[in-house]
Amino acid sequence: MNVLYERGLEDVAGTLKQMGYSVAPLRRGAAADAVLFTSDARSALSVRAGARGASVLCVRGMSAGEIAQALSRRSAAPLF
Repeated sequence: MNVLYERGLEDVAGTLKQMGYSVAPLRRGAAADAVLFTSDARSALSVRAGARGASVLCVRGMSAGEIAQALSRRSAAPLF
């Protein structure tokens, strides 16, 4: 799974990489299966989705383990 992350999430990205995820800094137009952000949703929406779409996850306050769980089920929390 190709995961892009917002600046400031480098520590979490390193942990996710150790867990086997392919991680890279968020950049406009890059292809991703998931995008992690804490505050800048606009830049998170500027990526190209992978073949199955892309999950856009606000990970503010989440641990690397919680993020990995959200990535594996492709959701962060119920909307309602």
